[in-house]
Amino acid sequence: MPTSKVAPHPEALPAFHDKCRDRMLEFKDWRPEDIQSIGAPTLVMIGDADIIRPEHAVEMFRLLPHGQLAVLPGTDHMTIVKRAGWQVSMIEAFLDAPMPATR
Repeated sequence: MPTSKVAPHPEALPAFHDKCRDRMLEFKDWRPEDIQSIGAPTLVMIGDADIIRPEHAVEMFRLLPHGQLAVLPGTDHMTIVKRAGWQVSMIEAFLDAPMPATR
């Protein structure tokens, strides 16, 4: 695939990189009560070798009232796209599940 298809403005990539870096460096953690207030069903999906540690994903999952957790083995932030088959089946099951009863 030609570079122009995926990056039609390569001169903008440094600015994009810097914005992404700054967003990550300036991110303020969510308070537990913020996560607990999410009433919608939520699927937390990470790779076992991803940027986010599995322990952190489990912590977030446990705070979610209607959370589900998927940890993809042998997967990191870049290879997660190669696991699309796994993801599609998990996401379909998640989306097809009945809505939980409201409190």
